[in-house]
Amino acid sequence: MKLVALTAAAVLTALVVAGPALAQQPAAPPAPTPGPTLAQALKAMDLAKAAADKLTVKLSCVVVDSRGDLVAVTRMDGARYYTTDVARGKALTSATFGRASGEMVQFGSTPLFLNFNSAAQGRLYPIQGALPIQKNNATIGAMGCSGASAQQDEDAVRAALAAF
Repeated sequence: MKLVALTAAAVLTALVVAGPALAQQPAAPPAPTPGPTLAQALKAMDLAKAAADKLTVKLSCVVVDSRGDLVAVTRMDGARYYTTDVARGKALTSATFGRASGEMVQFGSTPLFLNFNSAAQGRLYPIQGALPIQKNNATIGAMGCSGASAQQDEDAVRAALAAF
């Protein structure tokens, strides 16, 4: 009986002493999502503005990371107020699916996309004008522009992708 009591006391002592060491350690913070840097995004904005000036159009442009989080947004003087939201929706679509937003036009009317967009609070715009930003064959973000024709929006983005 004395041996059982000593064994129980030893086990209890070990648990009390070792308990904090055996407790689940906090997880390391998640690695930052690799994406375009602010410096790259701002350079891309300058390149898109130069392309828009050449086309004599007024655009808003947005760069998002691979999760769709905003990196940078700009609206040229004279661009309509809603073009920033449209540019962001195009960029979010491109970043989410890793494809040009213009390639998503047909898919955009399917029940699957409509349900997905509903879950995304209606922020996805499957219309031409955004392209994914690729690095090592992975989508790290996207850039979208709005304010001119869909083709001109995409042309400005294509000119800006040199920044990445």
